[in-house]
Amino acid sequence: MKIINFESINIDRFFAVDHIVRPGETISAKFIEKRAGGKGLNQSVALAKNYDFVYHVGNVVFTVSF
Repeated sequence: MKIINFESINIDRFFAVDHIVRPGETISAKFIEKRAGGKGLNQSVALAKNYDFVYHVGNVVFTVSF
């Protein structure tokens, strides 16, 4: 069976910090990790564990805020 999943893909950023930042506080992250994720991609990964052919069609959108 072939499955095509049309859904989103996100680039998730994870920041390792000593504690949750308090209002007005600035802290540095120990490290930053980027991983592919998003609901749609997670669905495709779950399907791929049970089926031979899973095709994921998605659009990666990068947002930058300053």
